Amino acid sequence: MMGHRGTASRVLFLQLRLGAIALLAALLSSPMALSDFETEIAAEGGKWAHYYEQADLDGLMTLYVEDAIVALHGQPALFGIDTIRDYFAQRIGKAEATFELDYELRETHGDIAYIISKYWLKATDKTTGALYKEAGRSLLVYKRQDGQWKIAADIDQSTPDVTWPAPSGLN
Repeated sequence: MMGHRGTASRVLFLQLRLGAIALLAALLSSPMALSDFETEIAAEGGKWAHYYEQADLDGLMTLYVEDAIVALHGQPALFGIDTIRDYFAQRIGKAEATFELDYELRETHGDIAYIISKYWLKATDKTTGALYKEAGRSLLVYKRQDGQWKIAADIDQSTPDVTWPAPSGLN
């Protein structure tokens, strides 16, 4: 037989559990909380494409933490902001580039966030006119640094389920 203390503890436990469930349900059903984060992190992902398309190397570098890693398919990994800058300095602005992104997953866990997206890149060399097209999937891992999201890891891969044309018709 349960004493008064056991019953009170059990009631308190059930009340806390129901309160936690109600709080979780409220958070999950709150479109403001989810859409604010999705808008914020989607904007971060879009900044990279914008800076690259505009050939803005300095702007692009503001998006990375000092010890970032960039791992592009078919390329050796790049470690640190100086190596990343050197790599992109050789490429940015050499072609008219257009990106299309299709976000598949955006999540945050405290001061860490990540985006997984499908991407399509179409670039035309400004000197030769040669056309370059690439499609694949990317993972951007962000760290919150001084109140801003910064890229800590930037990984691209080719994948057989992301192909041309892009959903918008970009081809």
